[in-house]
Amino acid sequence: MDERGASGGMARRSFLAAGLSGVVAVVLSSCTWGDEPVPTKAPTPGPTSTTPPSPVPRPTNMRRSAWGSDPYARGSFSFPEFGSTDAMRERLATPVGGRIVFAGEATSTAAPGTLDGARRSGLRAAGDIAGLAEPGERIAVIGAGMAGLTAARQLADDGFEVLVIEARERIGGRVESVQDDALGGTIELGTWFVPNDDDLLEAMASASVTTTTVGGDAAVYRNDGTPVAPSPVGVEALEQAHIWAGGQPHDVPVATALLGAGMIPMSETAGDDGVSPAAWLRHALASGLQPTTGASPTVVSAQQFDPTRMLGAFASEDDPYADIRLPAAPLSDLFTPLAEGLDLVLSSAVSRIAYDEQRVSLRLDTGESINVDRAVVTLPLGVLKTDQVRFEPALPRPQQHAIAQIGMGVVDVVWLAFEEPFWRADAAGEPDAAGSAAPAASLLSVVGDYPTVAFWIDAGVATGSGDPVLVGVIASTQATRLEQLSDQDFVAAVLVDLEPFATAGD
Repeated sequence: MDERGASGGMARRSFLAAGLSGVVAVVLSSCTWGDEPVPTKAPTPGPTSTTPPSPVPRPTNMRRSAWGSDPYARGSFSFPEFGSTDAMRERLATPVGGRIVFAGEATSTAAPGTLDGARRSGLRAAGDIAGLAEPGERIAVIGAGMAGLTAARQLADDGFEVLVIEARERIGGRVESVQDDALGGTIELGTWFVPNDDDLLEAMASASVTTTTVGGDAAVYRNDGTPVAPSPVGVEALEQAHIWAGGQPHDVPVATALLGAGMIPMSETAGDDGVSPAAWLRHALASGLQPTTGASPTVVSAQQFDPTRMLGAFASEDDPYADIRLPAAPLSDLFTPLAEGLDLVLSSAVSRIAYDEQRVSLRLDTGESINVDRAVVTLPLGVLKTDQVRFEPALPRPQQHAIAQIGMGVVDVVWLAFEEPFWRADAAGEPDAAGSAAPAASLLSVVGDYPTVAFWIDAGVATGSGDPVLVGVIASTQATRLEQLSDQDFVAAVLVDLEPFATAGD
C-alpha cells in the first residue's frame, strides 16, 4: 500500500537561517507570546509566609509520561519544522542499497505524527521489501510499535521469515496502556486521541479495540476563574500567517509569518470579555499549535502547519472533536493480534546496522550479532537524530538530510485523580431557554498567561465514566522542562494551572 504524495521542492533553509535570529528577536520584543519564560517556584506556605493556601486539593494519584527523555523515543511524534517538506519524508522512506527500508510516522506524508501514519508506513515498507526480496528471505524488523508490527505481520503473511527486535520490555512503542484502578482503569500514557480514519478504525475493531466520540463541551477561563466564550481572534491570526507564508518563495517559521502578515504586535487592551487580542493569540499558540506539533512557533513551518486542524484552541464554532475519537479499550490490545506467531526479541536495543550488497548485520546492546537479508527500520525519528544507532556505511545524504530537517516534537500527559471533581462546579454553564443545562466541559484551558499545561481533559466527562480524573497535555518547552522535575515538584507545578478552575464562581 503506497500512501506517498507528490514531491515538492526543498526550501532553502540556509537562506533563512542568517536572518532568522534577528527576525525572531523583533517578534519576541514586540509581543510576549514567544518561548515561555521559565516560572519561578512559588514560596512554600509556612508559619511566617503570607502566601495563601492553594484552592486546588492534592491529587490522590498521579501518572505521567516523559517521551522527550525516553531513550527509545526521544520525542513524541514528528512535526513539520520550517524548511522541511513532504519530499524529505519520501526520501527517508526510499530503500537504502536495496537492503534497508525505513518506516514510522515520520516517513508518512498522508498522516505524519499519527498512529494511522505509522500503520500506513508499515504497509508501505512491507510492500517495498516484498518488491526487493526473494521468497523466503530473512527480514529483521527493528521496533515493535505500530509501524514495525504492521510491517512484520504483512511480511510474515507473505511468507518471509521475520524477526522483530524491540528495545523495550514490551511491544507497542509510543503507545503505552497502563492499568491503574486509582485512575479509573486503563490509562494511555502515549497516543490517546484516535483519528477518524476508516482503515485504522477497522483494524482496531478487528482487535476488539472499540472507540467512542469525545463527550462534553469545551470551556476557557481567565486567570481569575471567570469563564469566557472562546474567541476566534488567535486562530484567525494563524490562518492569515499561513496564507501569507504560502505566498513566499521560501518556508518560514510561524513566528516569522505572524510578523510578516501583520498579525503582531497585537493589542494588549482587553475586550468586552476581559481578554486582549494578544492574549487570544497566545492561547491559540499555547493550547493549539504547541500540543498539535510538540514545538514552538519559532520552529514550526508556517507553510505546512494547518491552523484549522489544531486540538485544544477551541476557537471554532464547529465541533472541535469531529475527527477525534477515544479508545474504549486499551490501545495496547491492538498489537496483540499483529504480534501473534511472530519471532520477537524484547529488551534488546540495536546499536549498529551494517549493510552491503549481500546482507544486513545487526549488533545488539547485549553483544549479540544477527545477520539477515534485509531490514525494516522503524526507530523513532528522535532516536535517528542521535548517535544511539550507528549505520555502516553512513546513510546516503538524502536520508541524513531528511532526518536532520524533519522536526521531532515533545508532548506529554499527566493523569491526576481527585476525591471530588472540583473543576466541574461551574463548567456545566447556565440552563438554556428550554431549561436544560449546558453540557459539562470535557476540555478546559486558560487564556491570558503562559500555561504550564496546554489544556486539561476531564476524562470522566470525555468518556462518560464520571470519574474525577483530569488529563493534562503538556507540550514543547514546558514538556521538556517538566520532565526534569521530581514527582513532587512536577505535581506542584501543574496544580498551579488548575487554580482558575478551582476558583471559578468564587
